[in-house]
Amino acid sequence: MIKVLKEGTKVTLTGKTARGWAQLVNGKSTGWSSMQYLASSTTGRPAVIGKRVATADLDIRTTSGAGAKTVAEAKKDTALSVTGAIQNGRAQIIYKGAIRWVTAKYLSNLKSNLPAPPKLPKITGTRYATATLNIRSTYADKYKLITEVPRGTKLSITGVVKNGRMQIIFEKAVRWVTAKYLSRSAPSSIPPSWRAVERGLKPNAIKVHRAARAKFPQITTYYTLRAGVFTDHSTGRALDLMIPNYRSASGKALGYKVAAWAKANARDLGINYVIWNQHIWNIQRDSEGWRYMADRGGDSANHKNHVHITVFAAGFDPR
Repeated sequence: MIKVLKEGTKVTLTGKTARGWAQLVNGKSTGWSSMQYLASSTTGRPAVIGKRVATADLDIRTTSGAGAKTVAEAKKDTALSVTGAIQNGRAQIIYKGAIRWVTAKYLSNLKSNLPAPPKLPKITGTRYATATLNIRSTYADKYKLITEVPRGTKLSITGVVKNGRMQIIFEKAVRWVTAKYLSRSAPSSIPPSWRAVERGLKPNAIKVHRAARAKFPQITTYYTLRAGVFTDHSTGRALDLMIPNYRSASGKALGYKVAAWAKANARDLGINYVIWNQHIWNIQRDSEGWRYMADRGGDSANHKNHVHITVFAAGFDPR
């Protein structure tokens, strides 16, 4: 170890990375730091250390794991912003403001030489959020907001508490939450009917369900898991929010309000696409807005009596 840098210290990255480490310069010293403790001073996301060029057409994935969702394709010779982190043979990139992954071996000049991967602090237990919690970049009063998680979210803790905040491991990174809003047992305020709806859903779908319940209490019927072969509903990634009196003016207005809310909060809620009233919007083609869909038959098939929301599979686990 050369020296310890205080939290908030600005450093200069050289662009060299290896197995989750980044080479940096501080004053007259040059050394290596774990990428998990480096973040952009403006966004709070992992710092971009440079560009790499795709040597083939590449799938852009939501995670480094085998079950990741493909959200886009980068054509050969596309320049991609890399953070230097590599997991499961995939390189972490920042794509359209979000953390994504691509196969590392198809990026030019991406190297992974000798330093061993940095280790996260040991997880000592779990706690449940007793209120909506900010996931923070640091325990200090000045911090970057990473995301929010709803009441009932199960979090992995390390046992470290500073400034009234508990250190957690969230999405494979060190984060912090307000300690007084953590409990050893899950809060009991989630109605059994909600739990029944959420059975078999992916974490992002649960997140959407709870957010929608809070935002639109007048919607009481949700259809989620149903039989099929690798469909959005059969894999637990889809919800149908049934609009009461959908043919009335108030019902139609509610449907448009729900669809607009889902679109506006898609990034925070992990939403992939939304269908309402025979129109579809998805996050990959956001610039095209709502696109008309061909007539499929009745009101249900044309999504006139419900707002359909499909989420990305990856995300936090609120149970």
